[in-house]
Amino acid sequence: QGRRKAETFDFLGFTHYCTTSRNGKWFRVGRKTISRRLSARLKAFKEWLRANRTLPTAEIMRTTANKLRGHYAYYGVSGNSRSISNFAYQVELILFKWLGRRGKRGSLKFEKFRLLRQRFPLPPPRIQVNLW
Repeated sequence: QGRRKAETFDFLGFTHYCTTSRNGKWFRVGRKTISRRLSARLKAFKEWLRANRTLPTAEIMRTTANKLRGHYAYYGVSGNSRSISNFAYQVELILFKWLGRRGKRGSLKFEKFRLLRQRFPLPPPRIQVNLW
């Protein structure tokens, strides 16, 4: 009613909060990924990559793409694009770090990592469900 904002609450992996529409006239419920869940998913991905870094690169990239698609399918709701973009960026950083640790002749340079991403593309973050 305009007096004060309602409190946020966590439900089904999302933090629900009050926001307004783009033009600022209408009330909307905003959703973003719970920060604890996001960090837990990143930690689980890092542990998986640590345990499986000796797999062929093609298989690592294919499995990473599947993990990203699953994350986008669940958390890809309207209003949550910033969280899923952040997740995709953090996953790429973890991949760069752990794939660079595999070689004997120094670490993986970013130019080679860019070529690797072109050869085995990862799905871009996108909203799967429009709730508005």
